[in-house]
Amino acid sequence: MNKAPSPFRPGKEENLLHIRLLDQLSLRMGAASVDDSSGHSKKTWLALVCLICSQGRTVTRQELTDLLWPGGRQPSNLANAMKTTLYRVRGCLDSLYPGAGHQLVVSQPGGYAWNTQVPAWLDLAEFERLCASDNPEEQLQATGLFGQGFVPKLQAEPWAGEKARQLLSAYLAAVQTGLGFLEAQGRWQQAADLAGQALKLAPLDQSLYCRRMKALLQLGQPLAATQVYEDMNQLFLSQAGALPGDEAQAIYRQAASALNTGAVASAAILDQLAETYSTGAYFCEYDVFRALYRLQVRDSARSGEETSLAVFTAVHRQGGELNQRSLNLVMGNLLRLLLPMLRNGDAVSRCSASQYVLLLPRASFENSQAVCQRIRKAFQRQYPHSPAALRVTICPLQPGQQTALPVES
Repeated sequence: MNKAPSPFRPGKEENLLHIRLLDQLSLRMGAASVDDSSGHSKKTWLALVCLICSQGRTVTRQELTDLLWPGGRQPSNLANAMKTTLYRVRGCLDSLYPGAGHQLVVSQPGGYAWNTQVPAWLDLAEFERLCASDNPEEQLQATGLFGQGFVPKLQAEPWAGEKARQLLSAYLAAVQTGLGFLEAQGRWQQAADLAGQALKLAPLDQSLYCRRMKALLQLGQPLAATQVYEDMNQLFLSQAGALPGDEAQAIYRQAASALNTGAVASAAILDQLAETYSTGAYFCEYDVFRALYRLQVRDSARSGEETSLAVFTAVHRQGGELNQRSLNLVMGNLLRLLLPMLRNGDAVSRCSASQYVLLLPRASFENSQAVCQRIRKAFQRQYPHSPAALRVTICPLQPGQQTALPVES
């Protein structure tokens, strides 16, 4: 390793090179700094980050070639392009102090290396040290360093994207440990804030939603907890085509019930239960739909009347899957068509990203089939150029049965 004499004396704060690769990319020495908001190319930053992460190991020219020109998309004069990139990297570093570029990035046989002899503080190294600790308080500290993750502006590049995913896994593990530590100490506001911050980076992690809702309940904020669930429900339907799990639904019910505390006057109860008059089927969240279905099963067992479930699934006419934009448009159009074509006593809910489920009380299989065919034909007539077709499954429930057998229609 080239041990070019440093013009700085170790131990002085102003002589310490501060390097940030998490949340943003920046280097600072005393009052001088350079960051990724300046006008350098992505290749310049990518090469610099790779060298910093190598921490003294020689990065071969072949490694840099694969990094900067992945997939074999090499320039015609590769050697000249490589020299130009390293010249720009060193020029970028010269903003810190004269000669910094050649002192920090040293030429080695077959490649280049980062000079670890220059005193430096690297946030990535500190993050990894804290994550590896058995002390939950130190893991909690690690979460505070992570921000938006590893070099956010470079994550579209294959090497940086893969490293960002690896570090995100370490961050989420530290978050879970940190949340356990905060919960055990009753630091509920910090727990809610940490779970909320982590959800920005892992928006489909159910455990984080659950822990955030629990923390909000502990803080006496049931309304905020219900909003977390409702946001989660919409996101899961649109992006994952699934519904929140049982634990999230149970916490949601607990939060909803906590909104009414103390005795409530009977007139106020009636006001809360009343809805603005409307015609057509009742649209509700799937959790409410399940309760309606179970109540209807009980009523059918008592009255002896038939009940049917129907499931409408939006599929691509030509096979395959609808893209997200088309699916959202189709599901919105279908809902607007469904509600007025059904009875006031029927219920509708969205049970996945591409499906609606209908509860049809006192409807035989034949009647349910006729209704669904009428809806399907109306959709085809109203949206003749839609890329979607509707697949219908009817599930007749005989009195006394707890489950229905599906029949394709």
